[in-house]
Amino acid sequence: MTRRMLASSAVVIGAAALAPFARAAEKMRKKVLAYNPNATPKPPYSPAVAYGSLVFVSGKASYAASDPKDIRVCTKYALDELAKELKNAGSSMDNVLKVQVFLRNIDDYAAMNEIFSATFVKEPPTRTTVAAIIPRDSLVEIDAIAFI
Repeated sequence: MTRRMLASSAVVIGAAALAPFARAAEKMRKKVLAYNPNATPKPPYSPAVAYGSLVFVSGKASYAASDPKDIRVCTKYALDELAKELKNAGSSMDNVLKVQVFLRNIDDYAAMNEIFSATFVKEPPTRTTVAAIIPRDSLVEIDAIAFI
């Protein structure tokens, strides 16, 4: 075999060997997602971002809940909004790995937990819950990390 033949064989073998890595690199690109791309006003952040097999969902606040003063209604609303983002990303609430819950009033913990527990019955995700000042007078805001 000549040097030229060996060199061209190495290039073909090298390209074939690198193909799985090229596919993996393609999957590892950041992809911005939104189940409602026409939302107004447009926030200065991404509603959800997929990276590889993970999806990171921004906090879903409760200001638009049907009863914005009832923590149970607000928690259900935030979790439903989270579920919509996850579905759009090709995931679901069953795939949630980590959740952060921000409560305006830590005294709402038990009532929030009641709704949260009903949503994540089997294999609940890890969770952090903190008291926080939440924009737009929301009682609760919830974000998540899930796999796709």
